[in-house]
Amino acid sequence: MNIGISGFTPDTTKEEIREALEKFGAVVRNVKITTSDDPNRYLATVDIDTDKLGMKVIAEKINGTVWKGKRLAATGYLYL
Repeated sequence: MNIGISGFTPDTTKEEIREALEKFGAVVRNVKITTSDDPNRYLATVDIDTDKLGMKVIAEKINGTVWKGKRLAATGYLYL
């Protein structure tokens, strides 16, 4: 299952994202950060070991969280 996270600062590392999600109880398999010329449009795609309900719960916990002074947005989704 995957969670997309946006709104973090450009200096945020994959390891910081991994550690933050593990505090929410997620087992993180992989973190991919997609960059942009616009630092407000960075996206982390995080592959977590969970089912659909777990993905939704973790995304809800992340959504709206303030990270380094910026509010995060998170969405759970499936690759088809």
